[in-house]
Amino acid sequence: MDRSLAQRHRQASDLVLQQLLQLSPSDTPSAFQSKLDRIVSPGRLLWLELEDGRPYRLPIKNVTVPLAVSFPQLVGIVERRCVGGDHLMRVVAGDRHYLCSRQRLSFSGRPAAMWVVEDITSDVEHRRVVLLLMMTVACVASLITSTFQRLVYWRTLRPLDRLCLELGQIDTESLEQVRLSISDQPLELQPIVTSFNVLLDRLAAARERQQTFVDGVAHELRTPITLISGYAQSLKRQARGGPGGTETEMECIAREAERMGRLVSELLDIAREEAGRLQLVRDPLDLDDAVLVAFERLEPLASARLRLRLPQDGAPPLGLGDGERLQQCLTNLVDNALKYTPQDTVIELFCSVSAREAVVHVRDHGQGVPLAEQELIFERFVRGSSEVSASASGSGIGLAMVRLLMRRMGGDVRVESTPGRGADFQLVLERAELSSSVPPL
Repeated sequence: MDRSLAQRHRQASDLVLQQLLQLSPSDTPSAFQSKLDRIVSPGRLLWLELEDGRPYRLPIKNVTVPLAVSFPQLVGIVERRCVGGDHLMRVVAGDRHYLCSRQRLSFSGRPAAMWVVEDITSDVEHRRVVLLLMMTVACVASLITSTFQRLVYWRTLRPLDRLCLELGQIDTESLEQVRLSISDQPLELQPIVTSFNVLLDRLAAARERQQTFVDGVAHELRTPITLISGYAQSLKRQARGGPGGTETEMECIAREAERMGRLVSELLDIAREEAGRLQLVRDPLDLDDAVLVAFERLEPLASARLRLRLPQDGAPPLGLGDGERLQQCLTNLVDNALKYTPQDTVIELFCSVSAREAVVHVRDHGQGVPLAEQELIFERFVRGSSEVSASASGSGIGLAMVRLLMRRMGGDVRVESTPGRGADFQLVLERAELSSSVPPL
């Protein structure tokens, strides 16, 4: 728009110059001024400067240019701003905008300068309106473009979101069965889905090989452990009354064989849990009876340290769980208490009930468990940091196995302990009275 305006002004100035050169300065001033007025088109002013600093001008009666200031003031503003060689200059006088130019020429054999001033206020306003319209159109176009881009991005990324959702639903239990559908995916994602399915196949095959290996090792270990335990029991019976120390050694062999067998069983249970094949039942259990059975079974191994506390009256507490696995949890807790508490302290077995829970307690009177470790000790292969823990033998999976079994029974295990005052390990089960029919897990 600026170039077009400048070109239009120059063309008009050149036309005025051609007509000006046809005039004769010998005319009277009024006649010459009249001729000048006829040359200039509406909206322009024209005057000549025959000598530097002395423009030829007369009072103009019919000025066709809107003037915000007087004509002499406008001439002074133009001549102060438009200096130097031939060029265009834009000036502002009042609230009007002008475009002025100065061209040197030879007029009747004398050097002169022609000044042409054009009112461009309407062009400036027009340009301002055009710019506002362009900005408005640009904003609307940007808004429309961003809306369509958002729609395109949403349609483009929606398959990725759906694929991420399907991937998030694959877990260890469904690793062997679930595969992603290739035909439902866009062409761009089909190679990725195909490669991912191949990866799942390899993982499933590796998992199956690992599980087969674990099952085989567990089976192979159980046989020699059973034989060792059986022969140790036989030798122990034969050694009674024999040379001193023989029976004690047989008891040590039998005890270690039993511990090894329990460790193998726990490792096998962990492997089955990771494969999603560990099955437990939830039957109503008389917890007083369960504690009594555990006491009778473990008391010979506790060196008179185990104490049983049964309620004198009231209905026995009933919890939902697997009786055999509950005995396994009690064995691990009692064994843990025997190893990590001093020899002269007792271990108590008792039950309690609340509005929604039935709890079996294994309480010892040892050093207790620090607060920072009360959650860590239930992780696999993690043991306490006390001196007794450092000197005692253990695999670090007993308490982890207790938590695993209790949670599979719909319960949990927790510990309440004050350092220096012992620890109370609690096997928490749902009360049987709160559910009329409970399916097996």
